[in-house]
Amino acid sequence: MKIKFTWYGTANFVLTLNGKNLLFDPFFYRNEKSFPELVTKKEDIEDIDAIFISHGHFDHLTEAGWLAEKLDIPIYCSETAKRNILNWSNGEILDTRLGPLSESTINKIQACNYFEKIFLTSNISVELFKSEHIRFDIPTILSRLFSWKFLKQARSMVHLGKTFQMGKVFGFNIQFYDKRIVSFGSLWHKYEDVLKKYQNCYILIAPLAGNSKRNIAKKAGKMIGLLKPKYVIPIHWDDFYPPISRLENLKPFFNLMKNKYPEIKVVMPIMDDQIIVEI
Repeated sequence: MKIKFTWYGTANFVLTLNGKNLLFDPFFYRNEKSFPELVTKKEDIEDIDAIFISHGHFDHLTEAGWLAEKLDIPIYCSETAKRNILNWSNGEILDTRLGPLSESTINKIQACNYFEKIFLTSNISVELFKSEHIRFDIPTILSRLFSWKFLKQARSMVHLGKTFQMGKVFGFNIQFYDKRIVSFGSLWHKYEDVLKKYQNCYILIAPLAGNSKRNIAKKAGKMIGLLKPKYVIPIHWDDFYPPISRLENLKPFFNLMKNKYPEIKVVMPIMDDQIIVEI
């Protein structure tokens, strides 16, 4: 059997498991300065069975409603994320994003609670467990406050942060036969009792953003130490919406993995390309 992973930047990816295609945190609303360039467009996304959203921020859900309408599929998210999807689709956040969802699609947006489990087949399930958003460290905050590019455009972008409330934050435990794939939309390691439930997972899909480079490595290392995966796939390190975002320096992370976890294989994704992991 094979696990197939296709990355579309940020925490936006598709897992293909026995012909089932699961889309996580769909975000194609990148600006023209984003890097690396994303070739795939939302219109190119086909044959998806379900959408899962980790939290309500704009860079995790802007295309969720549009895709659910087009493909007639369910969305699993928090109540806050559902409200954000509806407001975005209705044009209440930006007038240019008009495209109200049908009643049928709205009914397919399922507001979930912590530790709910969604069964897609008898051998594939997704558990939405309790997580949190990374807390920005001081160097990251100062890098924005003293960035002329950021300050210059902050007013025009304030709607993206102000109107997309975070709400509950989910991690995902994807069970595929006897293999466990654990994924996060934001880097969080402090619920040790929760993380230990998913120890010895086969693949960890780890977001590496939101802190200075050394703290990213430190926090990712803590998470990896608790989960003990066989493979790590780093995501969310791209410069997805400059100047809000930046291209993360992952050198300390690679050094950490080499020195502390040499037995764990790091598989770096390439935008738009598929990774295949044999099991």
